[in-house]
Amino acid sequence: MDQVRGVIMIVLSGFAFYQGWTIHTGDRAMLAYGVGVLALAVGAWRLMRKPPQPRV
Repeated sequence: MDQVRGVIMIVLSGFAFYQGWTIHTGDRAMLAYGVGVLALAVGAWRLMRKPPQPRV
């Protein structure tokens, strides 16, 4: 499940970067770029971490 969430976060980061690029200037563009960087970091973290141990 973590890998699916990681891929979704990376896709959403691409959308946030696109929105920032279409806005071009101002605080809202910087906010979109910031959200894109955060989503990319969380997505990469989700993809690279070890899977949790199964509860028995």
